Amino acid sequence: MKKLKKLNKIFVFFAFACLSLNALAWNKIDPSILTHADKGVDAIYDLDLNTARTELSALLKEHPNYPLGLFGQVMIEWARYEYEFEKSNIEQAKIFENIINSSIKGIEAWLKQNGDEAQAYLALGGIYGVKARFLLANRNYVRAYFTGKKGLKYMNKAVELDPEMYDAYLGKAIYEYYAGTLPAVVKVLAKLVISGNAEQGIYYLNLIKDKGRYSANTAKLLLVEIAIQNKKYSNPALAEQYIKEIIIKYPQNPLFRFVAIIAGYQNKNYTDVRSGAQDFLTKIGKEPFYKEIYIARSYTALASTYMQEGNYTEAIKILEESTKATEHQEMSRWQLWNIFRLAQCYDALGQREKALEIYKSIKNYKEDWGIYDEAKKYLKTPFVAGTDIGLMSPP
Repeated sequence: MKKLKKLNKIFVFFAFACLSLNALAWNKIDPSILTHADKGVDAIYDLDLNTARTELSALLKEHPNYPLGLFGQVMIEWARYEYEFEKSNIEQAKIFENIINSSIKGIEAWLKQNGDEAQAYLALGGIYGVKARFLLANRNYVRAYFTGKKGLKYMNKAVELDPEMYDAYLGKAIYEYYAGTLPAVVKVLAKLVISGNAEQGIYYLNLIKDKGRYSANTAKLLLVEIAIQNKKYSNPALAEQYIKEIIIKYPQNPLFRFVAIIAGYQNKNYTDVRSGAQDFLTKIGKEPFYKEIYIARSYTALASTYMQEGNYTEAIKILEESTKATEHQEMSRWQLWNIFRLAQCYDALGQREKALEIYKSIKNYKEDWGIYDEAKKYLKTPFVAGTDIGLMSPP
C-alpha cells in the first residue's frame, strides 16, 4: 500500500484545474466568458482564491450553469480543502462534496438544454476527476478508480465531439500513468483487471507539454511530480528545472516554491534546501498566501536534510521547534509527519523508549493520511542511524 499512499500527489489539483478551465478557453467561447475565465485560472494558479471566486461568480451570474464556471467553483473549494486546510477539515470536506454534487447537476442541466457540447463534457470529466482525487485522498480506492474512469469517459466524449481539443488528452495521460502504477500494489483493484501504461501516460504528458495549447503547464507539473515521486522515473534535476519555469509564470504561489524545495531535497542540494526553507518560513504571515498552516512543512524540510546527513540532534531541535510553533493549530498531515520523524530521530540516537512512546501515540490521532501505518513499521524494528529516510513529504 505504500506506493498507493504516494498517490496523494502534490499537483493533481492543478492538473484538473488547468485541464478543464484552460482547455475550455478556446476561440469558440464568448470573449466575456474568457475574460473571467482567464483571470480565474491565473488566480487559482497563484492561490488567490478570493479573486478566483469573484471572477467565476461573475461568470456564472452572466451565464447561469455555464460548465466552465461550475467547474471553477469546484476547484476553488478543493484548493481550500487540500491546501488551506491540509485535508484535515471535515466541514470543508462537506462543502467540497456538496459543490461537486450541485455542479454535476448544473452541467447535466446545461447539456439537456444545449445538447452535446465538447466543453461541457470536458468540464464534467474534470469534476469527476477531482472527485476521484478526493476519494483517493481518503483512501476510498475502488470508488476512486471507477469515478476517475467515469471522468475519463466524459473527456473522451469531448475529444470525439471536437478532435482538435488537444488538451483533453491530458485526461488519458493521467489515467494511463496512474492506472499503470496501481495493479502491483492494490490487489483488490488488480483483480478488476485495471489496464494502464505508465510509459504511455508519460509520453502523452511530454506531448502536451510541448504542443498543448492550454495544458502545457499542467503536463509539466505532473512530470515534476513523477520525477520526484516515482523511483523508476526519478529525475530530480529535471524536476527542479521544470518547477522553476512554472514559478516564473506564477510567482505568488508559495506551494510551487515549496515544490522547488522538495526537488532540491531529492537532488541532495541540502544547503540550498535549508536556505529555501528558512526563507519560506520567514514569509509566513507576512506575504500574501503564505499561511500559518505551512509552518510545519517548512520545519519538515529543515529537519529532513539534517536526518539525511546523520545529524539527528539538530533534527530533533528543529522538530521540537515545529511542535512549539504549531501547538495552537489543529493537527495537520505535516505536523503529524514531524512527530513521526521525531520518533525516528530518537530511535537513531538509541533512545528507544522515547521513540516507541511517540510511535504508539500516533494511533491516537484520527487521521486518514497513512502516517500510523508508517509508524507501525518501527514498533518491532527500530529506525537505524544512517538509513535513507526517503521522500521528504508525508504519505
